[in-house]
Amino acid sequence: MKEKRNRKPESLKSQLTKMLDVPPEVVSDLPQVVMSGNQEIRVENFGGILEYTSQTIRLNTKCGILVIHGIALEAQKMTAEYITIKGTIIQIGFVV
Repeated sequence: MKEKRNRKPESLKSQLTKMLDVPPEVVSDLPQVVMSGNQEIRVENFGGILEYTSQTIRLNTKCGILVIHGIALEAQKMTAEYITIKGTIIQIGFVV
């Protein structure tokens, strides 16, 4: 006798991601965070800046608030798609 498994039906986005063989963040609104050492961080798919000081930058995302703590933090580049922050990054984390 075969065992029934409780599986959720796959969402259209999930099916599309698999069919097109693209990373999930491309078809979703999830943020992608890329760090270069502790000197630069690039965040794609963010919803806006909530706080901006030289020690703390808080960004709104679909996963919650991304908090970046550091020294001499500065937004170097910002477009509708991404933000690049430079400085000495001490800590990053999500507040949900």
